[in-house]
Amino acid sequence: MTTSFTRTRNQIAQRVLGKVIKIGATSASSADADTVYEALDLRLKEIHKLGIFWRKVTTVPVTFSLSASVATASAGAGEILFPLRVTWTNGFLDDPVDIIGRDEYAQIPDKTVTGLPEKVMWKGGSEFIFWPVPAFDGTAKLLYERIADDTSAGAAIDIDVSMIRPMMDLVKYDVADDFSIPEGTIQRWMVEAKKAELDIRKLSVQRTDYKPVAVDDWDCKQRPYG
Repeated sequence: MTTSFTRTRNQIAQRVLGKVIKIGATSASSADADTVYEALDLRLKEIHKLGIFWRKVTTVPVTFSLSASVATASAGAGEILFPLRVTWTNGFLDDPVDIIGRDEYAQIPDKTVTGLPEKVMWKGGSEFIFWPVPAFDGTAKLLYERIADDTSAGAAIDIDVSMIRPMMDLVKYDVADDFSIPEGTIQRWMVEAKKAELDIRKLSVQRTDYKPVAVDDWDCKQRPYG
């Protein structure tokens, strides 16, 4: 039995163009293929940011330096989708640092206070602002979710294999104007694209075992009594 299945960027482009311009088994022109490649990369980046994503968590935390009396530090990682966990190394222990948003950081009355970092705000990119400002040199560790990788020729695209077909429907819709597809067909493809987004979202949901529910508890909470 075989469970491994992949499709390279080239194969996906060929399949999409087979739907869009009916090329069949004929090899796609480089210009047409480049149009699909660009649409595919744009979708990978956009759909990941919209929360329709597949888990790409770094397996090992990134360690970076904090300087005394300097609030801002760079993790040096350019592919951060969003941070999941930040710790401050205090001797041999990794103390957790709360990740906060811009509003919460703005409400801190004195941002120049020094001490052991308790909170951190992600500025975007690889930059982080710590509070209190480190009183001495130290290190932080960052666990984060990554942005999807760019596609490359001859390699599988950076999505779960179950999402390949709906991703093709999205890209097909995205390139419709580039290939002057009739408006009626574009409308049909738009419906298919919306369904594809829902399918990808469903496929990205974490599956867990259902917890047992006591019948008596459900009955008391759900059924009204006069």
